[in-house]
Formats: sequence, structure tokens, C-alpha cells
Amino acid sequence: MQLHRISLLSFEPSLVRVEVDAAGIALVKINRPEKRNALSQKLIDTLIDAMAMVERDVKVRVVVLTGSRTTGPFSAGADLGELLHISTTQAYATQYLADLNKSIISMRKPIICAVAGFALGGGFELAMMCDIIYAASDAKFGLPELTVGTIPGAGGTQRLTRVVGKQKAMDMILTSKTMTGSELEAIGLVARSFPLDEVLEEAMKSAGLIALRSVPVVGLAKEAILSAEQTTLDAGLKLERSLYYGSFALEDRTEGMAAFVEKRRPVFKDC
Repeated sequence: MQLHRISLLSFEPSLVRVEVDAAGIALVKINRPEKRNALSQKLIDTLIDAMAMVERDVKVRVVVLTGSRTTGPFSAGADLGELLHISTTQAYATQYLADLNKSIISMRKPIICAVAGFALGGGFELAMMCDIIYAASDAKFGLPELTVGTIPGAGGTQRLTRVVGKQKAMDMILTSKTMTGSELEAIGLVARSFPLDEVLEEAMKSAGLIALRSVPVVGLAKEAILSAEQTTLDAGLKLERSLYYGSFALEDRTEGMAAFVEKRRPVFKDC
């Protein structure tokens, strides 16, 4: 896999590493291993900058977000050494974690999160912000915030409940229990689980398949899928039809169908 590295100049040493391969896959690595990739404010700011950069880069078609090491961890969550000193007033004034959530969910390009080791607290919430989660079968996921006197604050109570239901969400959050990647795959929160040494490879393979698709069509599909979480079924169906009909104006729609009829591989032009 040929990669070229993009330098992030926000902080030194870089807390986030970004590499883009020839297929247009941006591999974004959280790089704070000495603190188990805990989400300090500097790391959060750097990750936001990295995501904005790959969103603007026309060469990037798909993003894979992972930890700095293939064996994990993905992230231990918020940096409690910093969080300890944030007051309610400061949290409201800075909208703590809101900017990270906005950065990830506003991405038009699909994001696959590859989790090894563990994703806890804010690390788990960051994974859930992404479009697809691939995980090691034995990776540990949990929201342990109640053990330190607070609650999940980056979407954990909302996203987890929407996927696994009230019973599982209450159990995980109130008892601070963890679940493995294979367990979460069984209930639909993790897309696929793999042996530890295959997680990143499989995420890159899937990213490669997505990178072959038409960029605007991938964007339409992502928009339609995400709307299902926020609208009624009737409203969602109307939006889907509108996006579907809109795709008829794309050259890539014509090319894709013509290629199928002619039994050849389509050559998409992203228009």
C-alpha cells in the first residue's frame, strides 16, 4: 500500500498523522500512545484540523480513522487530567466536545473507524460518530463516565440507545460494563469484527471498494442513510426518492448503467 504523508503543523510532535494512498484513502491515526490516545484538547483540535483538511482535499475519497498502533488502543477517552479542571461555566462557554462532534458528522466523505484494543468513554463516542465501525473481535467498548462522577457527553447516551435500545444502553452506561467487538457486531453497533491483526487491513479493503464508487453518488447514499436517524419513515422515504431522482442527472449514473449493460467496469468521472 503506497502512502504519502501529509504534515500537520498545528502542534509538534503531531498528535494526528494523516497518510493518503493512490486510491484516495486517507488513513488518519490518533497519535498519543503514551496517554493511551486520550483526547486532550490539543489532540481534539488537531483531529478537527485533520478532518477539515481531508474533507477539502479533492484527492481523498474515503477516510479510515484508527489508533497509532494496529494492536491498539483506539482511545481511552477524555483526558481526565484536563477535564478535572473544567467548570460548568467553561464547558458551556467553549461548548466542550461539540466541535469534535460537528467536525465528524459534517463530513461528506465516508469515515470507517478501525478499533483495536479498546475504545472507552469519548473514544467510544468518537467511533460512534463515524459512518462504519470495524473492530477487533476482542476489542473493548464502554462508557465508564459514571465511575468518575459524570455522564457521557459526546453523544454516547443518544447514539448507543438508538442502536442497541434502552435496556442495553442503561446496562452499559449505569454499570460501566464493557462489550467486545464481536458482541457489538451481534447487536448491530459494529459493522464487522475481525481478528486483531486483520482489522486495519479489512478497513482499508472496504475503503478501497468505496473509493471505486462515484464520489457524488456515495455522498447521496450517506446523506440518505444518516437521515433515517433524524426523520420519520415517511419523511425519510421522500428524501431518499428526491436524492435518487437527483442521481439521474449525473453522468456517473449513465456510465454505471451503461457499463452494467455492456458487461464492463464503469469509469466514473465524479460528475
